[in-house]
Amino acid sequence: MKESTKQLFALNGLRLDRTIHAYVYFSWIDRYIKTLMAIARRWVRVLPRGRFIFDYFFNRYHCKVLTEEQAVKMLRLEQDIEVAPELSSRVIPYPHANHIILNQPQSIVVMDCACRIERGIEDPEDLNVCFAVGEPVASFWLEHGERLHARRISAEEAIEIMRRERAKGSIPTAWFKDAAGDRFFSICNCGPDTCDALEASRIAAMLQIDNPPDITLASGYCARVDRSLCTGCGTCVKSCPFRAVALDGEDKAVVIFESCMGCGLCVDRCKQEALSLVQDERKGIPLDIDELS
Repeated sequence: MKESTKQLFALNGLRLDRTIHAYVYFSWIDRYIKTLMAIARRWVRVLPRGRFIFDYFFNRYHCKVLTEEQAVKMLRLEQDIEVAPELSSRVIPYPHANHIILNQPQSIVVMDCACRIERGIEDPEDLNVCFAVGEPVASFWLEHGERLHARRISAEEAIEIMRRERAKGSIPTAWFKDAAGDRFFSICNCGPDTCDALEASRIAAMLQIDNPPDITLASGYCARVDRSLCTGCGTCVKSCPFRAVALDGEDKAVVIFESCMGCGLCVDRCKQEALSLVQDERKGIPLDIDELS
C-alpha cells in the first residue's frame, strides 16, 4: 500500500465506510462527480419536493467562495494551520466537513477538473485547474492521478493558473468533504458554465420547498455599487457567475443581495471602478487565513 493511501485512510480513523468512500472519491473523482450529477438532475424531476438527497450530500460536501486575495493567502501558506473547531464551524456552518486544517499547505498538486471532464471539455489548459492543497490529499492525487494528469506545482504556479482562470470568468472556491477527514482539501477554479457545484445549487433551487439547501457558501463579502460612477455598460452583469447584478430603469447596476456570493469578478471587470466588495456579516465569516489563524 502506498504511503499516501495509508495517510488518507488515517484521516478517517476507525470509520471504515469513510475510508472506502475516500479511496473511491479521490481515485475516481471524475466518475464520482458524473454519477452524483446524473442523480441530482433526475431527482429534481422525479421528486421535486424531495430534499433529502441534497441535504445529505451538501452537508458533507461543499465549498466556500474565495476572493482572489483569500485564495492567494491560502496558496502561499508555508506553515500548518488548524483553526479552533468552534470558529471553524462558524466559518463553514455545515454539520459535517467544517474543519479548517491545512497540513503541509505548501504541498500543492494540480489535476484535471472533474466538473470540466463531465462537461466534455478537452483542452489541457482548461482542464488542469483543480488544486489539492496540503497533505495527504496532494500526495494521494499525485500517486493515483496519472490518468487525470496530476502534477506537483509551486504556490506561484498555482496563483498564475488561478489568475488565468479568473480572467476567463472562473472563481476560486475552497472545498470541504467528509471523506477528507471532515476538512478542507482543495481549491478549484469554478466557471459559470463549467462547474457542477454551481449547477447543483441551481438544481436544488428548483425544488418545490422552502429554504432549499445550497452547496456553496458566500465569501463573507457582497458587491456594492457607486451609482455616481456607474455608466450602465453592463459588463458587471455579463461577468457575474451568480446572476447577481442587473441594470435598473436608469441603466445603473444594482446588486441582488440574496444572489451575490462576493467573488469580486464584477469589481475586477468594472473599468469605471464603480463596484467594490464590502464585508457583510449576513454573508458569513470570510475564510481569511490571516484573520482566522
